[in-house]
Amino acid sequence: MFDYVASFLNLQPQHEVSFAIAGGGCKAFYGMGFGYQLKQWGIQFNGLSGVSAGAAMVIGLLSETEEETLEYIQSLVLRNESNFSFTRLLKGERPFPHENIYRRAIRYGTNFEKVKSSKVKIFIGAVGAFPKGDKLSGLFNKAKLISETATAFLLDESDKSKGIPCNRVEKIISKWNLRQVIYTNKDLEDPNIVEQIILNSSSIPPVLAFQNSGDIYFLDGGLMNNLLLEVFPIEAKKIAVCYDDYSIRSKEEKYLKNTLVFRPSRELKATTFDYTNPVAIEDAYTLGKEDAKANKDIILNFTEKKFSFPMVSTW
Repeated sequence: MFDYVASFLNLQPQHEVSFAIAGGGCKAFYGMGFGYQLKQWGIQFNGLSGVSAGAAMVIGLLSETEEETLEYIQSLVLRNESNFSFTRLLKGERPFPHENIYRRAIRYGTNFEKVKSSKVKIFIGAVGAFPKGDKLSGLFNKAKLISETATAFLLDESDKSKGIPCNRVEKIISKWNLRQVIYTNKDLEDPNIVEQIILNSSSIPPVLAFQNSGDIYFLDGGLMNNLLLEVFPIEAKKIAVCYDDYSIRSKEEKYLKNTLVFRPSRELKATTFDYTNPVAIEDAYTLGKEDAKANKDIILNFTEKKFSFPMVSTW
């Protein structure tokens, strides 16, 4: 009956969903490729959430610069021979190339006018360090937090990839009084602030520098919540992209309600912090599109907005 009425009124099915992209460095291009494909089918985003590199991908989707940004970062990575330069370190320069490449890609891929004018609800997750007492006063304590956090994060990432339980990051969160920070549309006031928010969400010292605003220091949002589903209404239809089970394992069941979760159908060539392999980045992006296409019928059926027609009584 509905199909007949829709055909009679020449209505095209409408599709909408809230979309979440987990953080994962270069692996997050999988999420952007997946989201790009959803847009090609006319699926409208009610909300978008991203953490760390996932936040950069969200801004790319809103800016409609996915393909151009991919090509641009590939060109930068192609010229980067190493993920660490001892020579630069000896010169007193930053030995990691990641932040420079990341900043340039964010600036290139952000169309601020489209982001600012979008009606899509945006959520970007970061972690703020609100130290108890004077734990962050002095260079030594700041360096200690940087070192301990980076070590915990990298070791946990290694264990997660092997399926080994880990809790180093949890201990860091408690020790340094870390709290989740959620940025929304109202925080995106100008292009520089958009860039800074993405950097706050992605800060993993020493690879990406410690970001701060006054006495608040920011760390990668993935330390506390690598997949922001909690920001969407529980009853909303949601699609979430992540790269391992850990991003959803600790979620309360209610936040997974009405949610399709997708992971790469095979192992990604891209790794979190490898900024030397443009082929791996393109592979992640392309696989995101391919996995979406492989699940097209499921996705379109899930995202279709069902119309209801009022009952009309005649006497």
